Amino acid sequence: MLILLPIFFPLVALLLAVVIVLAIFGKSLGIREWYVDVLTRIFEWGSAIEAYEAPAEVDEEEPGTGRRKLRRSSSSDIGIIVREKSTVVESKLDGNEPEENQQKTVRVIVNDSLDFATAGMEAIIEDQVTSRFKAEELSSWNLLTRTRFSFHHISWKLSALWVGGFFLRYFILVPLRVVIFAVGFSMMAGSCFIIGMIPHKKIRKFAYKHAMLMSQRIVARSFSSIIRFHNQENRANQGGICVANHTSPIDVLILSTDNCYAMIGQKQGGILGFMQTALSKAEHHIWFERSEAGDRKKVTDRLRAHTNDPSKLPIIIFPEGTCINNTSVMMFKKGSFEIGSTIYPIAMKYDSRLTDAFWNSSEQSYGEYLWRMMTSWAIICDVWYLPKMTRKDDEDAIAFSRRVKRAIAHKGGLVDLEWDGMLKRERVSSKLVQMYQKRYFDRLQRTTSIGQITENESEALEVMQNLNDEERELLLKELDDSMDEATLIKKVSEYGPIIRKRLQSSAGSSQSQSS
Repeated sequence: MLILLPIFFPLVALLLAVVIVLAIFGKSLGIREWYVDVLTRIFEWGSAIEAYEAPAEVDEEEPGTGRRKLRRSSSSDIGIIVREKSTVVESKLDGNEPEENQQKTVRVIVNDSLDFATAGMEAIIEDQVTSRFKAEELSSWNLLTRTRFSFHHISWKLSALWVGGFFLRYFILVPLRVVIFAVGFSMMAGSCFIIGMIPHKKIRKFAYKHAMLMSQRIVARSFSSIIRFHNQENRANQGGICVANHTSPIDVLILSTDNCYAMIGQKQGGILGFMQTALSKAEHHIWFERSEAGDRKKVTDRLRAHTNDPSKLPIIIFPEGTCINNTSVMMFKKGSFEIGSTIYPIAMKYDSRLTDAFWNSSEQSYGEYLWRMMTSWAIICDVWYLPKMTRKDDEDAIAFSRRVKRAIAHKGGLVDLEWDGMLKRERVSSKLVQMYQKRYFDRLQRTTSIGQITENESEALEVMQNLNDEERELLLKELDDSMDEATLIKKVSEYGPIIRKRLQSSAGSSQSQSS
């Protein structure tokens, strides 16, 4: 064994040198692509073994047949229920439902109450927000223990595959990746401090751009990354704002292997804080504290000044403000769309078969996330440069942001959601509640004669507002779509005395308690 060491280390050093040199020039020998193709074939073979040899899980026995139904596994993005009424409610609020003749206000509200109640139950079972902050599950095991398919013995063949994969990742790939990462990281940090000393602005920018491209490509190779860029003719070159969907902190790394960007973001500590300091030495970046409300105006002014200067690098922004699990695109913050009238959209889609690139910052530190990426099989990402989009004359910042988000979601094959990604950390804001109230009032104005309601209709509306859950349940059981308008209003109004009696008794009990 000792005799082989003088041969082994030079070979490893030569291999590392070849990988680094190829990364610097953005070239490849096709080994990573071959490696991914082999892994994909192995996973397909392993899935076939799992499907054939794994014991069938059962849920329940079909009544009257004596047969048991097999439990169906599904990916987290497929969902466990069919969200029919949630879709109906959104369609109504957006004004996309089939046009009908103007209806009585009470009938519309009663019918909508049924849809809202059902949509609420659907949200309780499975909402559209929290599922976007969990790792995307796979339909089959990729031999990594970090999914719901943690190691479990199914057959000796799959067990042998898992052991072999563990040895390959931790004892061969990880040591090589750590060395490559250290070289790329040191080159990036060191070059920034050196380039920052160059007095000539154009030379400094030229040196920074090429140093960043080379160092970012080296770091990307430490994750065995395969990055496919599409429509590069739409890439931003001088100034401007680029916006992209956000999955992980390495999104910037992925994009920076093809273009050089200025960055804006929250000040960090640790390794991220060190990199922010190094990058700021060589190029203009914008870092801010989210907790400092007074700093926001300064950030906006600095961002506007940056985008108006064509000599500066295009700035990359992730307007979602948080990482989403790459199954959807959530609400874009309007700030960056108020500053610039022209936006360069970028769509990013990771292949989750070989690794899950999503960063759950509430459960993992940045160091833990990097280690998880190091010990994964590979990172595969498709990047699409969309044609630049310009804000229309009759379009406000919110409408513009939604149009850009919709284009990114469509290109990346992602679900377009209007929910704020910050809901994973914060309570629902009153502004969001008021927005939905306004959307529903707009619907009533479109479909009813709410501006000319009669006294009886007004009383019925007041009754609907004051019903408790038990009374509402009883009322809905008595109502029928076949009822005419007068009967419907009469049925609802019959609950008026019951409600007034309940309100009076509750008011009397509260007065006695206070006395």
